[in-house]
Amino acid sequence: MAIQWSEEQLKAIHTTDHNILVSASAGAGKTTVLVARLMKRMLEDHISIDRIVAMTFTEAAASEMKKRLLQSLNDKLQEPDLDEAEAQYCRQQLILLQSAHISTIHSFCLSIIKADYALIGLNPARIQHIFDDAALAQMKDQAFTQACRRQMAHDPDSFTTLLQTFSSRSEDVSELKKAVLSIAAKASGAQDPQAWIQAAAEAYAPIARLDQLPSPIKEVFFESCAVEAGRLEDCAVQMQRILYDAYPDKEKQANEVLLFLGKLTPAIQAAKNYDYREYRRALFGAIQTKISTLKDALDFNALRKQLNALAKDLVSRTYSEETLLSDLALTYTIIKPLTALTLDYLALYAELKETQGGIDFDDMEHFAYQILTAENKLAAKRYQERFDEIMVDEFQDSNDLQNAIINLISRGANVFRVGDVKQSIYRFRGGKPQIMRDLMNDVRPENCFIHLSSNYRSKQMIVDFNNDLFLRLMNIPGCSDQYTDHDCVKTGAPAQKQDNYPVEFHALMTKALKEQDEGAENLAANQIKAQYIAQQILTRHETSDFRQWKDYVVLVRSHAVKSHLKQAFDQAGIPYYIDAKAGFYQSEAMQILLSWFRILINPADNLSLTAVLSSDFYQADDEELARLTLKRERRPIFEILKEEHHPLVADRQRLNDIAQKQGLCALLDALFQIHHFYEEHCTAQQRTNCDLLRQKAEQYSAEHSDSLTGFLAMIDQVSEEKTSEAIPVGNEDDVVKVMTIHQSKGLQFPVVFYWASSRIDIMDKKETCIADADLGVGLPALELPWRFKRPTAIRQAIEYKITLEELEENIRILYVALTRAQNQMILVDTVKGELPHKPVTMNTLLDRKGTTDLILSAMCESDSHFWKVRTIEDRWEVQQLQRRRKEVVSLPRYTEEKPLPVTLTPSETEQTAYIPALFPKSKAVRPAQRGIQLHEAVERLPEGEWTESLIRSLLPEIKRADLLLLLQLNKQPLFERCQKMSVDKELSFAVLSGNEFIQGQMDYVAQDENEVILIDFKSDRHAQADQLKTLYARQISIYLRCLHEMIPDKTIHAYLYSFDLDQFIEMTPEAELAAA
Repeated sequence: MAIQWSEEQLKAIHTTDHNILVSASAGAGKTTVLVARLMKRMLEDHISIDRIVAMTFTEAAASEMKKRLLQSLNDKLQEPDLDEAEAQYCRQQLILLQSAHISTIHSFCLSIIKADYALIGLNPARIQHIFDDAALAQMKDQAFTQACRRQMAHDPDSFTTLLQTFSSRSEDVSELKKAVLSIAAKASGAQDPQAWIQAAAEAYAPIARLDQLPSPIKEVFFESCAVEAGRLEDCAVQMQRILYDAYPDKEKQANEVLLFLGKLTPAIQAAKNYDYREYRRALFGAIQTKISTLKDALDFNALRKQLNALAKDLVSRTYSEETLLSDLALTYTIIKPLTALTLDYLALYAELKETQGGIDFDDMEHFAYQILTAENKLAAKRYQERFDEIMVDEFQDSNDLQNAIINLISRGANVFRVGDVKQSIYRFRGGKPQIMRDLMNDVRPENCFIHLSSNYRSKQMIVDFNNDLFLRLMNIPGCSDQYTDHDCVKTGAPAQKQDNYPVEFHALMTKALKEQDEGAENLAANQIKAQYIAQQILTRHETSDFRQWKDYVVLVRSHAVKSHLKQAFDQAGIPYYIDAKAGFYQSEAMQILLSWFRILINPADNLSLTAVLSSDFYQADDEELARLTLKRERRPIFEILKEEHHPLVADRQRLNDIAQKQGLCALLDALFQIHHFYEEHCTAQQRTNCDLLRQKAEQYSAEHSDSLTGFLAMIDQVSEEKTSEAIPVGNEDDVVKVMTIHQSKGLQFPVVFYWASSRIDIMDKKETCIADADLGVGLPALELPWRFKRPTAIRQAIEYKITLEELEENIRILYVALTRAQNQMILVDTVKGELPHKPVTMNTLLDRKGTTDLILSAMCESDSHFWKVRTIEDRWEVQQLQRRRKEVVSLPRYTEEKPLPVTLTPSETEQTAYIPALFPKSKAVRPAQRGIQLHEAVERLPEGEWTESLIRSLLPEIKRADLLLLLQLNKQPLFERCQKMSVDKELSFAVLSGNEFIQGQMDYVAQDENEVILIDFKSDRHAQADQLKTLYARQISIYLRCLHEMIPDKTIHAYLYSFDLDQFIEMTPEAELAAA
């Protein structure tokens, strides 16, 4: 059925010759619009896909976009009245689609670097190696240590003072390192990191008055002063309103409040005029005005108490101008060596990356930017001519450097950006929603601004609720975000108005619950909340229209609370997928395996030994562990185990032998088999994590060595990173999912439970050094040797900006959470006292009370039919959460031959049984690795003649034997002819042939005007030509079938090339026979 486009969607699809910015609220169908616009530009405007750039936020989004385009092109080819010229054009687009610039901005930047690395003198070999987290962490450590040594040698006095600033113990450099990495990370988002760091230091240069601060800092500092005074004003105005409404005869208090407001107003005005002295004088004068209590007026007196507390806190932080100025001068002597250390660190870090021959993700953007601005923007001009359309998805999360790259390749009126400021939730990655806000207000004629104002996801009541809530939460004076009339979406389909349920807030009244239930007395609030959500899911699963577990999702703000839900779901017998709280290395199975590694290295490690003994490997209980502890008498527990001939001792000896003789992967395989640990004691999640650990071990062995000590050191280096767990479930698995709101972005679910919270912590403010992309570096003033700290004016400005930005982002995160539901939305939190009912103001935000207070305060005056608050004071039947865990059965592995699947990858058809097993199984991976290396070498090497020096420059680690194989390939007459043709290496393709969807990669495809030559490289050893023909006939036949679909008007020849035989083997007749 044809899509019924809205007027705004049609405008977004068809408008051209402008810079277009589309603001697409949640559920507005932006991906569908993006694909429709791409199809329109290709098929109606006849702009080839290779003249379009489409940048997405994730690789998954890019893959999804390509998949949708593939389907649309294949649908077009099925149209009965399609003429041959148009069909040929569509087939050409199918060929170009797999190599099209539809990718993340990092991938696009990498393509720029690969094409023009010479413009900035970059070694091309570096482009092929993207460092992993472990390698980067080690290089950062090394660079920081070297930088510290240099600074100590260069200026020991300044460096010693710097150390004393960050720690009372001169040997402790952890806080200093944290500061350097923080500054370096923030600088990486700037177009010129070095200039940004130098400007951050010079902001502390001595000045005579605070209004001489650098302009951006001055604006924010004085805004923070006005807002702080405004918080007092807000309290006083609320007190005045109470007096007017409820106590009109209380003239004394009314006059006192009026006098207070009269004295406070000049302070706020002075802050707006950048006059700090007058601000402080007027503020102190207002605060000295006393306001009397009012008998029996609880609300008035509560506000008075709040006003006094705010005033007391503000007075303690409002230092004299002289103090703030002297603090800036004092801190200037600290930030100069700090930024010098950071610059030195960055230089050393860059040297290490160059020496080790690779790049990181930050380098991709910086090198691309340098290339685009080099030699009078030579490359940028070429890209401007090459691309007719530039499309940017999730634009609200772009940073300054990314936006600069987009502008450099633009002609000035050919960029199509789509995003939603309300969904900008990646501040921790450097996303700057202000870039999109500024562009929304840019009214130059070449710009066009479009709102997509229909929601196609959620039921009417959910849409109405979100409109009502965020009109109140996103329009607070002093905040950057605005929820305008355009953001008030309407439903886009008639079905959304049917079968509606109001949005519910379930307030679990903890005091009443604990009074009624002795068992609940010992439960923490998070446990109560988790058990309640489990009970609700059980009930709804059994009684509502949503009878599949996968209909339900629980959205949480962070990983920390997932363990409570995991425990509650286990108790209830609910099938679920919950990834680990702290990431891959902190997950349970990984911690047990890492403990094994540690006792293999050091059996006297009692902590690790205890972990292994009490795990599923040996299942020692508390009594057994206590017995061993009492018996050891200051000896290692391992000595006791040896005396008692515990099976762990023999297992350890055997595992050590395996590790030394066969390597890391064999060690892990042996560990998995002990007491059937992998098959019988691991959940699906844990087995997937075990598989991923084995992959990491295999990668480490290939790139470094089989050293267990080295592998464990690498893991310890990166274990603090929140590396995601491997995901063992797909979209079709019937399980309840628990995910963070960030993980849920872009997804939708029938029934959503939102885990509301009562507190927001601003983590950045707790660090000694904080950094901001716009304002620079914030440090406190420190008086040595007493270590007395005061926030500098710059620190105050940055703290205020960070606080406000994080509080606003929390509202945007809430928006993302509450717009995921299709049918039902349930919010759950525990409440200690009365439900909040005060209006939402800047004060409410800055109190950081959490989403529960924000939601209930915003909706307290709403009596709408789409919103319902349920207070839960009667206990639910916790004891009925019976253990209904299904028995875990280890299913046999399916080993029968598979028929050709509907979704087909040609490499799946290889018949490895024809190759004789000449090597032991433990060595089987080596030939495969060699084949991968040879394939990658052919892909990296350019067209034309290959020489030994060229190969070694691009592949410095290549073995001599493999180098000779490449040189002999290059001398083959057929290959020489191909190298002069138009060549695609590792050509990705996806073709719909009949009812089969075929996708894969072809090693090497060369073509000219009349002919196409396909080469598939083979590294099989000890196989003759006829064996290879038989082995790969089916695979090549599928390749030929796809090539004939994609390029029907050219003669196609196919060959295998055997590196072992140094021979081209023509496959065309046999392959076509196999295909027939």
